[in-house]
Amino acid sequence: MLQAIPFDWQLRLSKRAKRPRITISSRGKVELVWPHRLSQRHVPHMLHEHTAWVLKQLDALPKQKQQNIKPPHVIALLGIKQTYDVHYSDVKGRFQLAEYDASLTLSGDLRDREALRQTLMKWVKNKGHEHLKPWLANVAQEMGVAYQQVSIRLQKGRWGSCSAKKNISLNAALLCLPDFLVRHVLIHELTHLKHLNHSSHFWQDVALFDPDFKKNRWLLKQYTKDVPPWLTQQFDVGFDGALEEDI
Repeated sequence: MLQAIPFDWQLRLSKRAKRPRITISSRGKVELVWPHRLSQRHVPHMLHEHTAWVLKQLDALPKQKQQNIKPPHVIALLGIKQTYDVHYSDVKGRFQLAEYDASLTLSGDLRDREALRQTLMKWVKNKGHEHLKPWLANVAQEMGVAYQQVSIRLQKGRWGSCSAKKNISLNAALLCLPDFLVRHVLIHELTHLKHLNHSSHFWQDVALFDPDFKKNRWLLKQYTKDVPPWLTQQFDVGFDGALEEDI
């Protein structure tokens, strides 16, 4: 009988992966990428065979300091060039949020920090629906491409994604980036409507509408570090620079 896996991990099925591989992000997130058509009954054995490697890499990662996440008093949505002053009112009952011009007031039990954070996250997500959806539609029209559906989420690991069914998902946290980097991400995902890969043809098409995409890719990683912790808690920069083990 196999012993329990001594670390947390996630399984991601991939239609493009030709063989299994293990990735470890800079924050210690372990993911087993598994070819879609390969039987999953071998997953436990694969993890056990590579347990020593995973534990060694996890032990070598810099220790993350516990963040004391405090309620924000200012929220800067650089993507829409809007800054909000945030005020709090300690009252009984569920949190209520009122927006007036460039000011937000949250009323509720201020001891319940998680409920407060969820209220702010919901507000940011609604802003994403309000601004990112029409923004994506305008860029798509400029590029001459068409998608099926768009969803707005708050994700910990991706700025956006595009499926084979031409559905696009965008991270509401994009609004925390400067507008030119938001456009960079939108162009990237819309180009995936033509190329579901990162081939040379993909980057050639990206360059048609984002000539500075190489510089913007670098800047995107820098701005990722400034995303408010209350919004994402842990925000991994995709898998760029992640440790990886082929199986």
